[in-house]
Amino acid sequence: MPRPWTRTGGTVRLPVALLLAGAVLAGCSPGQPGQPVLPGPVPAPPTTQSLAAQCGPKPFGAAQPEHAWVRFYVTPQQMEVISSRLLEVLCRQGLWRQGVGFGTNVDRKGRFVMIHPGRSGLTARQVLDRFLGRGP
Repeated sequence: MPRPWTRTGGTVRLPVALLLAGAVLAGCSPGQPGQPVLPGPVPAPPTTQSLAAQCGPKPFGAAQPEHAWVRFYVTPQQMEVISSRLLEVLCRQGLWRQGVGFGTNVDRKGRFVMIHPGRSGLTARQVLDRFLGRGP
């Protein structure tokens, strides 16, 4: 008698067929009903450690108070631009040394960036505009 997982007569037994169908369907599920589908992966921006290695350490007293962080929701295309310009803006324009902070995350609404203007004299929106290539 053939084993239930072996092929007989060119057909696959029912348990194997059900497992394969379940695996295919599981990969097609968009998530729970009513839950938004989160954006796909975007290239990760440099980490704080790599920024410190590229830009040097932040000066003493450059800690960012919690209340001054501003959240901006961005599209995947905007996140790609920001990731490609992060070192240019923070290191070469000197904003890192002025205590400007940057972070990114995803929530139910989508991908967002958190920006702290530090002692740069810029608003968080102006820093974002520089990341997006819209500012000086």
